[in-house]
Amino acid sequence: MADSPPAKRKRNVDPDVDGKLHPIRSEIWYDDGSVVIQAHSTQFRVHRSILSAHSSVLKDMVPNAEELVEGCPIIHLSDSAEDTAHLLKALHDRRWLFIAHLL
Repeated sequence: MADSPPAKRKRNVDPDVDGKLHPIRSEIWYDDGSVVIQAHSTQFRVHRSILSAHSSVLKDMVPNAEELVEGCPIIHLSDSAEDTAHLLKALHDRRWLFIAHLL
C-alpha cells in the first residue's frame, strides 16, 4: 500500500482578495515622519533627515515619489523587517541602544 504525500503547509501570509500582498504598518511609525521604509511587507515611517545624518547609503537612496503612503515617498529595502526595525530603533531612539546592550 503506497503512502500518500504529506499535506501541504498553509502559507503564513495569504494574498488579499485582489491577489496582492498588502504591506503592514510597524510599531515604528512617526506621524511627522517624512519617508516610509519598506522591508518585505513591513513599512516604517521615519525621518529622512535622521537617516541621512547616520547613513550615507540611506542618504543616497532616492525614494520613488510616484509611490506614496500618507504623502510620504517609499524606499524599498531587501533587508528583513526585523533587521530594519533594529536599525531604525537604534537611529531614532538612542535609549534603545542602551536597553539592547543590557539584554
